[in-house]
Amino acid sequence: MKKILCLNGWGQEPKTLENTFKKVFEYADFETYDYVISNNDGIFPRNYEGCKEYDITIAWSLGTHCAINLIQKKLLKTKFLILIAPIFQFVINETNKIGIPKEMFYSFFNGFIKYPEATMRHLVAMSASGDKNADLVFDKMKIQDLNVLSKYTLEQQLLHLRNFSCFDVNFKKFPKTICFSGANDHVVASSQAKLFAERIKDFELHIFDNCGHAPHFSHMEEIKKELKNI
Repeated sequence: MKKILCLNGWGQEPKTLENTFKKVFEYADFETYDYVISNNDGIFPRNYEGCKEYDITIAWSLGTHCAINLIQKKLLKTKFLILIAPIFQFVINETNKIGIPKEMFYSFFNGFIKYPEATMRHLVAMSASGDKNADLVFDKMKIQDLNVLSKYTLEQQLLHLRNFSCFDVNFKKFPKTICFSGANDHVVASSQAKLFAERIKDFELHIFDNCGHAPHFSHMEEIKKELKNI
């Protein structure tokens, strides 16, 4: 039986990704973690201890940062890595023009501070934007409950993403990777997936036309075909 790790997107109910891919890998043992912020380790799975081994790791958006972090720190050994709408760098910095402008980041961040529920709904709309199957994205994205603790944790995750960049990551020993991205992604541009393709030796990239930030919701039939031999 395959052992599969799921690392979800920002603000999603922890089991959302797992429940979606159970339809692809029907006879597998899934593990899902929520996230915490560690001053030393950045965005890190809650209650994740030691080095863990999996057959497959599936990571979406924010989860791709977590997966990269774990592999780089030698805390995750996985035979196969599935990246969905991966983040190479979230915010433009002084040395390159990759990511969203700082002004856009702080507009979203400040909106979340003042109006968290409305901002989360806005994220769902952004994820569905430009997708021919937008109704599926609206239906399947499950926002986590916002209590005081979870809201604070989500704020800290955003602040950590502000400075996150993969330009200093050594990808030489990364596992075989397949990546799915949407050509119309308005959250993380699909061009960021190509930066991973340039750095990971065994890398397969699929960019879907008329697709937004959540291809695993809107284009699952296409994804299933690409994963059928795993």
